[in-house]
Amino acid sequence: MSLFYERQETADSVTITLKPHSLYLMLVMLAIWLGNDFLLKSASMAQIIMPIFIVFMVIRFFSLVRIQREVLVAMKQGRVTTQGSKFSFTNPFRYVIQKAQSSES
Repeated sequence: MSLFYERQETADSVTITLKPHSLYLMLVMLAIWLGNDFLLKSASMAQIIMPIFIVFMVIRFFSLVRIQREVLVAMKQGRVTTQGSKFSFTNPFRYVIQKAQSSES
């Protein structure tokens, strides 16, 4: 189970749910950084905040790359539908990928 997404697989489809927690955490970290930069102007605090922010963004990016590749391949084949909103906790954003039908004749 990933911190950034949840993947559920059935016999005929794959459902990938993107969790909004990391998006909101990233926005909070950005707000703290900007608040420090414009209001507090504390260089020592910036030296702590920025590396944490950058590491978090890199980890999030590389965690979602594999999922995005899978979704892009399925989009090219026309097997993807989307549901929900990336900002909603109650109805998070979902990719539903229909598995390719094998023709056994």
